[in-house]
Amino acid sequence: MTLPWPDATRPDPRQPNMHNDLNTLVLRLYDLAQQANTEEFSQQILREIRPVIAFDSAAIYSLTLFRDRTIRFNACLSESDARDKLALRFKTVCSETLDEQGRVRSRDRLVERAFNRPGRSFHADVTAIGDKKLLAYARQFGTQHAFLHTARLGQDFGAISLWRARAPNHYQLRDVAAGNLLLPHVFKALQIKRKITALQYGHDHPTHCQIVCDERGNLLFSDGGASDLLDQEWAQWSPPYLPTPFLHDLMRQGYYQGRCLRATVQSSARLFVIRLQAVATGQQLTPAELAVARLAARDLSYKEVARELGTSPATVRNQLHSVYGKLNISGKAALSHALRAA
Repeated sequence: MTLPWPDATRPDPRQPNMHNDLNTLVLRLYDLAQQANTEEFSQQILREIRPVIAFDSAAIYSLTLFRDRTIRFNACLSESDARDKLALRFKTVCSETLDEQGRVRSRDRLVERAFNRPGRSFHADVTAIGDKKLLAYARQFGTQHAFLHTARLGQDFGAISLWRARAPNHYQLRDVAAGNLLLPHVFKALQIKRKITALQYGHDHPTHCQIVCDERGNLLFSDGGASDLLDQEWAQWSPPYLPTPFLHDLMRQGYYQGRCLRATVQSSARLFVIRLQAVATGQQLTPAELAVARLAARDLSYKEVARELGTSPATVRNQLHSVYGKLNISGKAALSHALRAA
């Protein structure tokens, strides 16, 4: 999402005193997580950071790193060009991995330092970049100074990246000190918000995962398990944008029934909360069964379904009986509800 930000180099009259006002700001973060709706929270969280650590663009995002495959960019709250900047970076500029000891390896020294020492803030100037590819990337987006803070979130990493565009306006030790005090609380507030959203929509279940996205399918919040399910359904999925067929079905009919997952969607202002559940191996519908089930759920007869699919009514009947058994329902009357159920 894009938000209007004042010039990061101008003094901000709201700039808090480091020690006196920081506690108030931390309390405001937790209050925001509990009181604001999901859309308000996602818009406001970066606004709360900016008076303390000024920036021209920023992102809060989560990543999964692997030893034997490329990085997975899970979800992202951002402003300005930050989302595009990160998506390009992780696809074409750098590909961080984990070594045998579980340490992050990267050609980007800032990333390597921050991800191997989570909970601490680090910064770097573009003039210190020796890697030509990284330097060209930084210049492409007009970046002069970068600031990074990470947190370990189970198997994933959370990260907060801030950038400044003007050469004289570099990050200083006071910014690092402020980041070390404030930014861990940002991650905690995000976790609280995810938990509250899950409880509000009845998604607090050990076998359920959830996603919050905007109308374009940009992931704002995502449980790690949700990304794993989407990986299983679409091997070529490229987050942080939801797969187009998945988003299309959810927006058109309110649910998605796939080979590996079921999903339903509820709207919250201009955002969407999606609940996902894995389909057990014995309950997974084949592509043919899924096509038949979707048509039958529209109350089409065996003959009408057969005509749509170019097959025989007998084949449709046999496939539907298999569908009923896998979904544990007795007939067509319950089919539409079963496809929506997660």
